[in-house]
Formats: sequence, C-alpha cells, structure tokens
Amino acid sequence: MIRYVTSALVLVVLAVGIQSLRASPLPPPSIGAVVQGSHYDSAKGVVTFSILNVSHKGITAVNLLVRVIRPDGTTVTSGHGGDFLPYMVQAVDEGLPDNGVFAAGTVFAMDVPLGQQNVQAASASVDVVVYDDDTADVLNEQIFESIMSARRGRILGMQKANELLENALADPNDAHPSITAVAQIKKLLEQYHANPQDGAAYEGLGLADAATNIANAPKSPAGRTEKEDGYLRKLIKTHQNRVSLFLPHTKLTKAVQP
Repeated sequence: MIRYVTSALVLVVLAVGIQSLRASPLPPPSIGAVVQGSHYDSAKGVVTFSILNVSHKGITAVNLLVRVIRPDGTTVTSGHGGDFLPYMVQAVDEGLPDNGVFAAGTVFAMDVPLGQQNVQAASASVDVVVYDDDTADVLNEQIFESIMSARRGRILGMQKANELLENALADPNDAHPSITAVAQIKKLLEQYHANPQDGAAYEGLGLADAATNIANAPKSPAGRTEKEDGYLRKLIKTHQNRVSLFLPHTKLTKAVQP
C-alpha cells in the first residue's frame, strides 16, 4: 500500500499582530464557531484557545483573529488558523475511521505560539469558518482567500506531479522515473522560491508532498523494474482521486460577511 505523506493540518498565518487569557468576546451569533476559553503557558510561550463548533455542520477550516496586549499597553494582532481538509482527504482515500472533520458540538484546541514577547493578556475571536457542505462564514476576506488559494494550490501541485510522472514513465530509456520526477519537482520548488508568484507557494505544498511519496518508490540497483513503475502508476491514481476529493471544497458559498 502506498504511504501517502501529507500534513494533517495546514496552518494559514497572516502576520498583522496578537490579546487575553480570558475568553474572548463572542463573534456574531450566526458564525458557527466561538472561542470558549484559553490557557497560557508562559514557559512555552504558547496560548491554547478552545474553539467550540456551535453549528450543526462539520468544520473543515477555521481561523482566529488573535490579539495580544503587552505590558506597555501596546496591542499586536495576527491571524492563526488551520485547514483540516488535507487530512480529511487522506482519511477518506485511505478508509481511516476518523474522517478528520471538526465535528458539530465538539471542541478543538488550537495552540498559538507567542514566542518570547512579553504578554499581559491574550484573546481571540473566530473570523472565518468553512463547513463540510461547502459553505463558509467569512468575516475576514483576506484569510478566506488564503485558505482557498492553498486548496487550489494543492490540486495544481498534485496535477503537476502527475504530469511529470507520466512523462518519466513514458520514456523507455529512463532508468528510474521516480528519481527523474523528484529531481524535476525539486527544480520547480527552487524556481518558486527564487521567483515567488501568486499561488506558487501553495502549489509547492502539493508538489513537496508528492516528491516525498515519489521518492519512496522501490528502486533496484540494476535499473528500472515493473515494481517501481507499478508504484508510480498507483501514486498517479492516488493523486487523481485526491484531486477529485479536494475540488468540491474549492467552490464555496459565503454566508456571514462583514
């Protein structure tokens, strides 16, 4: 069985700043998740916010607007969130018992690192909630678009990896199509890093995951084997299946908006 490596939780972080170890003010009643409480670990410099799903739907992504008050009275704010969809897709594809969704009525603990900054108080409120029925409550358009760009980028990354794999497999003189594909992906990732473009970093997430799995293909010192080719063909099908699972969750209907 192909072991498909992917991150269980993708963090979407927007640096604009961080507030209170007390429960934060509740967002508008119609938004489907609220911060129920928080705990600050000063030794680790981490505040953990307990987020309650108050909707009747599963949540696939959530974002917090985090505020931190420093001892001098200045306030820093930042966005900190997680997209559960990559793990959900993996769980469905592999038939895992836990489908990875943030279920209705449950609590999710989100750790927010504050680093070495001095903290007097920290609080947070939910400003984006994405649901498993492909709707979303959006109070922060910029973060919402970041989540959607990341999802679309992962699709593009897997599709590009498949293109490279199919080309390598089609070359009868390629001694190791897995090595060829990984080298090409690494070159693309270097280009993305050197020349950042809109969406390129997100596409790189899908490519990087694919490269890890392609590199695990069985390789014989004697050269190309049917075992290596078979592994790569199965991986292509895995990517195709996961693209089909991701795709519906990139076309959402927005509900609550500012």
